Order: sequence, then structure tokens, then C-alpha cells
Amino acid sequence: MFDNPYLFYGLIFAAALLAADTFLRTLGSIRRSNREVVNRLEELRKSKGVDVGFGELLRLRGLGGRDGEQTLGGLINQYIAQTGREISIFRRFVILFFLFFVGYGLATVVISYAPVFQILSGFIFSVLVSSLMVYVLRQRRILQFTEQLAPAIDIMVRSLSAGHPLTTAISLVSREMPDPIGSEFGILSDQMTFGSEIEQAMLSMCDRVGAPELNMLTVSVSVQRSTGGNLAEILDNLAQMIRDRIMIKSKVKAISAEGRITAWIMLLFPFGLFFMLKTLVPTYFDLVWESGYGEFIVAGCLGLIFAGMIIIRRLVNFDF
Repeated sequence: MFDNPYLFYGLIFAAALLAADTFLRTLGSIRRSNREVVNRLEELRKSKGVDVGFGELLRLRGLGGRDGEQTLGGLINQYIAQTGREISIFRRFVILFFLFFVGYGLATVVISYAPVFQILSGFIFSVLVSSLMVYVLRQRRILQFTEQLAPAIDIMVRSLSAGHPLTTAISLVSREMPDPIGSEFGILSDQMTFGSEIEQAMLSMCDRVGAPELNMLTVSVSVQRSTGGNLAEILDNLAQMIRDRIMIKSKVKAISAEGRITAWIMLLFPFGLFFMLKTLVPTYFDLVWESGYGEFIVAGCLGLIFAGMIIIRRLVNFDF
């Protein structure tokens, strides 16, 4: 059947065309859903009513009924919720099992015997990769929230300057701003409408988001309510400080870019070199495994690699 080269090349072209079409359709559906659902809380309000809107959003994120829980499961659930993704328990286990089998498959390539080490490697791989995914998604959402915080405070300042109360200013932010800050301020507004104190509601929002800059807003509002003062002026100064803080972070990130890329090169280069040698000379590392100390040597090298990366990351990451 495949003796005809034109038929073979035609099948390759058709497969590539189908793969490209599937990828473009998936990308288009993601972008379309992002445009349609600008503010998830508003969509839930329209479909299920105001009284269940914010509770439904909390439930979808896995936060319903878990406020203040300090167990390990509650902490993991809080970190996942801070990504803004609606990941059910079933999907979490599916992702973990998938990553486990991927890690197990990689371990069978690296470790030719000792199934216990292969299973352990698969478990460690699934935990590390899933934690890294949660960390990246969480940091991305916190960064997006922080970039939206200063414009949201500006809306609050203009509303307060016009004579509106603070609850109305917060509600205005929830209607005017897109996700993630629009939905979070909408939940804040609903919690205050249903009887929560503003300090407690804002602390709950800090737990849901995890952005350090949001703590400044919470402290500013709490101190102003206790001591008095011009809240509009306080928030205006806070918005300017957040903008300056973001600018300084961007400058530090640009200056330390070389050190950060060096850390990633140090982390990935040994793995790339190993797989290259394994592909070119499959028996190159047989003497290491046959010696009986191969697992310990690999474990020690991995520990040194990750320790070196952590040290470099600590050198180029600054707290200010």
C-alpha cells in the first residue's frame, strides 16, 4: 500500500492538515470563550440570580464551606482556587494519574530495573509537575489581578469623590472591570450585601486571590474606618504606589533576566545531554546501572542540580 511515495506523502499531508485544523479550532474556542465570559460572576447572576451568584462561583472554585480551614487539603484547595480555574476533584485525580504515568514512562527509560524506583519516580514527577502547574497559573492570575488593581482603585476614587459610599464604589468596580478583579470585587460586594463586615469580606478576598498588593488595600480601608480621614485621597496615593511598585518589579525583572535564564539552562542542560547520549549510544550508561550505585548517583546529581538552581534563583529574586 505504501509502495507509492505519492500516497505516503499525501497521507502525511492529510494528517498534518487535520492536526493543524484541530489546533486552530481549539485555540479559537478558547479565545471565543474568553471573549464571551468577561465576568463570570455577571454570567452566574444572569443565569441563577444574585442570591446564589457568588456562592456558586465559590463552589465551582472549591472554596465553598472551607473558609479559614488550615489543613493540608484546605491549603492545597486554596492554592488551586487562587489560580481562578474550576478544577473538580475528579479532574485533579485524572491529571495526577496522567502525570504519574508520564513520569513512570520516563523513569523506565532512565532506570532499566528496580520497579520501586520507577514507581517512586513517577509519583515524585506527578507531584512536582502538578505543583509547578499550580504555581505558574496562580502567579499568572495574581500578576493579572495586580495589573488591574490600580485602575480599579481609580474607579473607586472617582466614585467616592462623586459622593457615593464605599459599597457602591466596590459594586461599580465589579460591573466595570473584567475578570479576575471584576468577579472578585463582585463577590466582595455580595458578601457585604448579605451582612458581612467589610474588613472580614476583604480578608476573605485576600485569601481567594493571594496578591500582596491587595493586603495594602485591605489595611488602608480598615485603618481609615478606624481612624477616619479622606478615603479617596488615601486610595489615590495607594494606586500610585502600586503603579510604582509594578514599575520597579519590571525593572528588577529585566535586570535579573540573565541570571534567571542561567538557572533554567543549568536545570535543563543535564537532562538534554543525558537523553542525547541515550539516543546516540543506548549502552553508554549501562556501566553506571550495573555498578549498583546508579540510583544513588542519579539522586545525588539531581539534588545538586536543583540546589544550584534554587541558589541562583534566590540570588536574582529580590523582595521589596
